[in-house]
Amino acid sequence: MERKIIFLSFVLFVLLITGCGGEDTSSASSKDESVVVADYSPAQPTSSDAIIMKVTAVTKENPEYDWTVNGVPAPVSGNKLSAEYFFKGDTVFCSILIGGEESKKIGPIIIKNSPPEIISVEPSPPNPRHGTDLSLNTDVTDADEDDVTLHARWFVNGEEVSTGEVLSGSEIKAADQVYALVRPYDGTDEGLPVNTGWVLVQNSPPEFTESSPRWEERLMNYDLEVKDPDGDNVELLLEESPPGMRLEGTKLIWESPEVERDTSFNVTVKARDERGGETSLSFSLDIKKREVK
Repeated sequence: MERKIIFLSFVLFVLLITGCGGEDTSSASSKDESVVVADYSPAQPTSSDAIIMKVTAVTKENPEYDWTVNGVPAPVSGNKLSAEYFFKGDTVFCSILIGGEESKKIGPIIIKNSPPEIISVEPSPPNPRHGTDLSLNTDVTDADEDDVTLHARWFVNGEEVSTGEVLSGSEIKAADQVYALVRPYDGTDEGLPVNTGWVLVQNSPPEFTESSPRWEERLMNYDLEVKDPDGDNVELLLEESPPGMRLEGTKLIWESPEVERDTSFNVTVKARDERGGETSLSFSLDIKKREVK
């Protein structure tokens, strides 16, 4: 009886071992099957983005990658296709191979337009004056080699005054702070806006307009016409003159003397604005000796 119990226990033990071995074989067989989940990034690649394939595979073998661009194989075996192999509008596919056989095909991936990018931009000239048009000195890049235009908004002392690539010099005056907010546009997309940084408008000195003295016998009246481009107040100073000449406001008054011989007198008038800008007007007065009849 005791031997019988021992024999039955041995048989049961063998059966249990055999059963477990069968389950292990089945599990190993299921691991031989490949399960592939794939995605790529970025979701909407442009001509300046590399495409990276993300693959999850349950398999004994590492996945391989077969890339095509517009139906033409790309010389890439890894999971990354760099931007040098495609342009905007191209169609990309990627076949994922397990054991040399296609397990999954991803695509079509349509390459989007790359927005242009401003590398640097600044107003020109850097020291403008009233009447000087301001333009943009810009370095722009576009991955698709598209023609790029600039959309600019011009600000003077923080207030928007104009749009376009050029700001008229009539819009600025001395001491104004000027900058532009610039966006590049390639016909499809706008790039990121860039601030030029501001420039300071320089003072413009006063300007004399062309005029000439009026004579009545020996009495000269000379109405000096002067203006300031920035609208500043202007002071006139008589720096060089013959005896007896004087300034009354913007008028030069002088009674010429009798001379023993033909004589020339030099005159210099300086115009100075309230910011220190100066301009000089110089001329000569030729007085002839009078003949006694």
